[in-house]
Amino acid sequence: MARVRSGAWGLLVWGLLSAGQAAAQRTPFKWEVPGVVGVVEVTQPVLSSGVPVKLSAVRSKARPEDILQALVDRFLLWGLHVPPESRQPQLLREPMITAIDTRAFVSYTAILQPNPDGTTTVFLGQADLSQGPRPQSNVAPIYPGGAGMMQTDMEGARTLVYSVSAKAADVEVFYRNELTQAGFEEVEPRVYRSSQDEMQLKLTPAKDGRLAVIIVRRTVSPEDAKPAGD
Repeated sequence: MARVRSGAWGLLVWGLLSAGQAAAQRTPFKWEVPGVVGVVEVTQPVLSSGVPVKLSAVRSKARPEDILQALVDRFLLWGLHVPPESRQPQLLREPMITAIDTRAFVSYTAILQPNPDGTTTVFLGQADLSQGPRPQSNVAPIYPGGAGMMQTDMEGARTLVYSVSAKAADVEVFYRNELTQAGFEEVEPRVYRSSQDEMQLKLTPAKDGRLAVIIVRRTVSPEDAKPAGD
């Protein structure tokens, strides 16, 4: 399998999220690339700007122009809207094609990357635009599906409150991963500290079986701050 280029993945996601308007079509759409000799698929969706994106890649022995034509034909067969060439983003040397399902509000993008062995790697992306971007906060990341976000700033502390249909353990794992990647260290259970800030996570039952997520973020003093580089 040809190695995936990180730039291709990033631009693939960009193409999915920047596609234009479309017409109604048949669902669900299924990818079909001619001459496939290898497949690698990402089984869990990723989030780009809060929008779930399912990514996969296949390697084909067909010529890029034949693959491109086959993709366009399949898009049209399924009733997808294919914007004209002038509205198709082409940010790489490799050709890129996008089509949209406006009934299900899903966009489909493919990038074709020729390989030295004569095969072509086709990056395939499917973005579920119907879910829309999840709420954003400058206090802390928001668990996917979070709703009813409220944010306050008071006396040097910023507080984020929202509710989510998830287990407390899953929310804890989410914040442990997200905050660790952001440079925080868990100094106590549900308490995270960086060189400048401290975040405290609180989880309490809410109505209708949902979970209330409360995050308090405050600036820490130099004595309490985590030393830089630790």
